[in-house]
Amino acid sequence: MRHAQKLRNLLKKRIVFLDGGTGTELIRRGMPSGIATEEWAAANVEILRAMHSDYAEAGADIILTCTFGGKFKNPDKVRDINRRLAQVAIDAVGDKTLVAASIGPTGNLIHPSGTMTWNDAYSLFSTQSEALADTGIDIFFLETFSDPRELKAAVLAIRDNVPDAFISAQMTFSSGGLSLSGTSPTALTVLANQLPVDAVGANCGAGPEELLPIIQEMVRFSSRWVTAEPNAGLPFDGVYEMSPKRFAGWIEDFALGGAAIIGGCCGSGPAHVREYVSLLENSPVLNSHPEELHLLTSVDRMVSIGDRMLTVGESINPTGKKNLQNSLSSGDFFSVISLARAQGRADLIDVNLGLEKLLPDGFVHEIFSRLSIGSPISVDLSDPSNIETAFCEMGGIGILNSLISTKKFIGERIHILLRHGGYAVLLPIDEDGPGRTAEERLDKLEKGIAILGSHGFPEDRIIADPIVKPLGTGADVRLILDTLRLFKQRGLLTIAGISNISYGLPDRSALNAALLASLGPFGLDMAIVDVLDSKVLEMHRNAQILLGNIDLVEKSLPELDPQGISPDFMGILRKSIIIGDRRQTEATARELLESGRTALDILEKGLAPAMEKVGDLYNRKKLFLPHLIASAGASGVLTKLLRPYLEKENVSSCKGRVVLASVRGDIHDIGKNLVALFLRNAGFEVLDLGQDVHAEEIVMKATETNADIIALSALMSTTAPEMEKIISLAKSRGVTARILVGGAVLTREYADSIGADGYAGDAYGAVLAASRLIRKDES
Repeated sequence: MRHAQKLRNLLKKRIVFLDGGTGTELIRRGMPSGIATEEWAAANVEILRAMHSDYAEAGADIILTCTFGGKFKNPDKVRDINRRLAQVAIDAVGDKTLVAASIGPTGNLIHPSGTMTWNDAYSLFSTQSEALADTGIDIFFLETFSDPRELKAAVLAIRDNVPDAFISAQMTFSSGGLSLSGTSPTALTVLANQLPVDAVGANCGAGPEELLPIIQEMVRFSSRWVTAEPNAGLPFDGVYEMSPKRFAGWIEDFALGGAAIIGGCCGSGPAHVREYVSLLENSPVLNSHPEELHLLTSVDRMVSIGDRMLTVGESINPTGKKNLQNSLSSGDFFSVISLARAQGRADLIDVNLGLEKLLPDGFVHEIFSRLSIGSPISVDLSDPSNIETAFCEMGGIGILNSLISTKKFIGERIHILLRHGGYAVLLPIDEDGPGRTAEERLDKLEKGIAILGSHGFPEDRIIADPIVKPLGTGADVRLILDTLRLFKQRGLLTIAGISNISYGLPDRSALNAALLASLGPFGLDMAIVDVLDSKVLEMHRNAQILLGNIDLVEKSLPELDPQGISPDFMGILRKSIIIGDRRQTEATARELLESGRTALDILEKGLAPAMEKVGDLYNRKKLFLPHLIASAGASGVLTKLLRPYLEKENVSSCKGRVVLASVRGDIHDIGKNLVALFLRNAGFEVLDLGQDVHAEEIVMKATETNADIIALSALMSTTAPEMEKIISLAKSRGVTARILVGGAVLTREYADSIGADGYAGDAYGAVLAASRLIRKDES
């Protein structure tokens, strides 16, 4: 029997126990800090083998391989290291314990936040999982992910290489209950319900007390097994101090909360495992009946289906729009993104790119990767390969708009939704066209539902479209209403293209609003409308009030709504920067320059307050990592535009020179790269030395370049002590540069204790801290 099936069978009987931490346990056993764990372990296999054996003896049902970071630039090295480390675990425990692969994220940001594409990530995970599968492993735990797009790439790479594998898809969440990208546990759980995984879960984070409510939330909505791997508290001076007995007490709470697979992450060791296995041995999984929840999601947003009529923004459709047609044919994807951001009031954004054969290469990838944050997406494309690209880039659950009810049409596309998750809009159209009566349309729709069912696609993910045709072509509105009524009686979700009714007619707003009001009482779930049309939006709002779906007194417009009513161009510029709209930022800045505003004025009254607002929203968990990068991109466009004007105004555009590096032994550079981006956009010259940089190289570069600031980053508690060495070396060499430190494990108190001049908890904080240090030197 394959190991994956053994695990599935075991879960039907009782809770399954994972081992504890790997990196922290190897450090306890002699691994130096600041060393790449996988490479050190491959060179010290006896220590690694002893650790695996100790975990098995402690009672763990599953031993995880030491391959979390086993992704290298050289594919041959990936295969060699992963196979060797997996074999060490297999040899250490024999047949008495299951061995599963641990796979972590790549350490890179996916485009547009970074340079790695979704396909790049898929390829890396494919190479690693293939190497691990060569040793006979068919159980995979995907741990500590923060971006659901990257997690999905790992899931599909493993599923393609090992079709029968057991896969647990896990993310890590901050103290605010959201991932670094802004994804909630509920959004991950509902997405996992639609992905080809066996379990969903969370690991790492601050400690069990903060992870427990996250796991409880997952259990509430999950149709999969739920995995929990908390840290043994928080480290103090690099040491995790939670005792095995206290840790086991927390593990019992996870079991009572419904977790099915439970283990330890950082700081936990064999003693912790022995304690919680002894406490909970042979305990059954507390089965729950998950709540049914229909959601549409992006990386950072959730929209519930069924609570009220949702609006689907229709503006990205080139039919009759010459400017949009020109943008598509020229490959101007920023104009398309700007149009999407302008529809900020929509619950969803429908994306129709017209004649797809005429699109430049890579255009679909650019559009949908940049729309992975914000409102969820309705993919209104025709070519299956483009549809696949769109869903690869999607960071959540979207809609495929639309399918006609024929075997061939559905067969060419349905595999995409089965792989990536999502809802399907189904039209009551077959080989003979649409039905002429409401009953005929229901019959044709039933045919499509049956075809989808034959592929294993569930009925509760089907959205029925009654078909709205233009009045000018003789359409009968009563047919639309009768069809919608039958679809709702059938228990189906529904959607309708409202603006179709007025095509080619005058006063389109009034007709569209009238149809929208007519369909509301029949229970229409989603309306594809022009959300930039105030008359239609007002009708939608009033109809929902009358139907009791929203309160009479609504809150004010969303804080980030780009469609402000103020004619003040400076205000529009600030909003454009905040939402990351590059095209609108550039256009508005040009308007300001042409109106006589100086570049310095635009910087001080436009860019500076906008970035301050971005930092405030980020600190209050209103914005997340992808938003920061989008805002930084917009501010970068602005500073590039203003640079020659600043030179003419004799204003220096350089605030100071910064040498930036991740310290020796730390191969994580996402946060560092974000700091570099923000500092550059704030006017600093940044010399980025990269990751895993020796103290000598950092101090030498600061001396050579007469740097004003040395900025140091460390993600791990094991590499943070390297900062103190650099500070000591810099002082001994008489370096005058101020030293700024930051990273996930650092605190202000720690920064003070090692003699740093400044501390920053995030990228925006680094800009503020660097500016303060420069002002101190000037004074």
